[in-house]
Amino acid sequence: MEFLGVIFSLAFFVYFPIAGITAMMLSWRIRDFGHQGVNPLIIFCWKAYTLIMLTTSVIFLLLQVMAVVTNQLSLFGAALAGLPTVLVYCFTIYLEWQCFQLLRALNVGDDYILPQTLQNRVHLIRIGGSILLGMPLLIFVSVLVYLAPLFFLVLVFTCCLLNVLALNKRSRETELLWLITFCVEKNIPLATEIDRYSKTMSGRYRNRLLNFSSRLHSGDSLSEAMAYSPGLLPQSAIVSVHIGEETKSPGIALRDAAVRATKRLHDTSDKSNLANLILYLTIILSLQFIITGFIMYFIVPKFKQIFLDFGIELPPITRSLIDASDLVYSYFYLFFPIFSLPVMILALLYFGNYFGWYNLRIPFITGWFPRLNTPHCLRQIAQAVAVESPPLIALDSVGNYHLWTDVRQQAQSAAIRIRQGHNFWESLQEADVISSAEAGLCSTAEKLGNLPYVLRTLADTIEQRGIRRMRYFTEICKPILVCILAILVGYTVLALFMPIIQLLLKYA
Repeated sequence: MEFLGVIFSLAFFVYFPIAGITAMMLSWRIRDFGHQGVNPLIIFCWKAYTLIMLTTSVIFLLLQVMAVVTNQLSLFGAALAGLPTVLVYCFTIYLEWQCFQLLRALNVGDDYILPQTLQNRVHLIRIGGSILLGMPLLIFVSVLVYLAPLFFLVLVFTCCLLNVLALNKRSRETELLWLITFCVEKNIPLATEIDRYSKTMSGRYRNRLLNFSSRLHSGDSLSEAMAYSPGLLPQSAIVSVHIGEETKSPGIALRDAAVRATKRLHDTSDKSNLANLILYLTIILSLQFIITGFIMYFIVPKFKQIFLDFGIELPPITRSLIDASDLVYSYFYLFFPIFSLPVMILALLYFGNYFGWYNLRIPFITGWFPRLNTPHCLRQIAQAVAVESPPLIALDSVGNYHLWTDVRQQAQSAAIRIRQGHNFWESLQEADVISSAEAGLCSTAEKLGNLPYVLRTLADTIEQRGIRRMRYFTEICKPILVCILAILVGYTVLALFMPIIQLLLKYA
């Protein structure tokens, strides 16, 4: 047990943070110096260091497995004690291998700018390094949660406050979009109106509005001013406005973006329901662990001694609960990070809901969900087609100005196929933007002359389908989680009361 604790402490508090900070330093250096800007000697030293870190990860992994196996634990206990850290070791090995592959790809070719694949790998390394660097903090998060009951009140208050702030942020974005729309449609000087509007605001939001208006005063286009003023407007609106500028119809683009932003105000409830479900699960599980831990630490030892004095053996279900409690107590440094995961997931959900998932730089997510941006892409194509402009303008704008690198790659690959002479809708299908049935529908609508209407309707249908799936998932999870919690509570209660029942039956 002591050997396992030493290995875990070295890995958790020394090795993982070092691996994390070096991975982040590598990504920062490549980001600052570009493709050809890293000295070959530095690359050689960093390759050697990465191989050393890979070897260290493998050694730690083998020592961890040996320590768990030699501690004479049951199969279930060995899985609980070893699986969490084994997964972290495997993640570290994967991250170091990505660093090594990135270093091998440097100084190859004549371009100074990193290719898109290497940019994605740099993002991955930066995120992975941040995770490893913050790994030791998980222990302190769980201590804060499970040793400070007042934290639950703070947690609930913070989540409710973030919900209110997120709704307020969406309302401000919608209000500003409508203001810009009216100014563009009525040919009112936009920069002057933004200056007047900023006087009704305060704090950082007012400074952002003033920065936005100053860019307009200096001669930047509307899409450029919006792009250089993050946090003011949704990213999808920036791409739509750029398409509107290319097609000489910014008013139509702005009105469409404002209408969509207004509709999104009514769709935030489904995301909040999922976050509230995880909040409920986190609080209930935390309270259950606190109560069970108190009983197992202060009451069960006296309870056990009483039955030993009577010469009565404890029931198997009670012994299993005591064994599980002893396992958690002995390997608390393994289980505390696991207990912190619900809080981390909760913080991530509320963070994403506040800023808006589409406004965050999330690399390589489109590789997992290639149709995530499909509704926005279809609306932007409809925007170009509605004013009788080539739909390729929309793909070029998405490929150049979208915030997510994967979406830019997706749009650029489709645009390349179209320029090579392939069918527009088949190219979108090859890029996993639309399905084969949707490609056939769009092709038919193009022949019938109602393509903009069909594209917008299809985008709304895809979004509503995603909302329904999230709602179904939430509703299905509720009874399942309640049943799991009921089983845990029932198991604990039976394990604590079965000895009393056995004692009463013996001396009745």
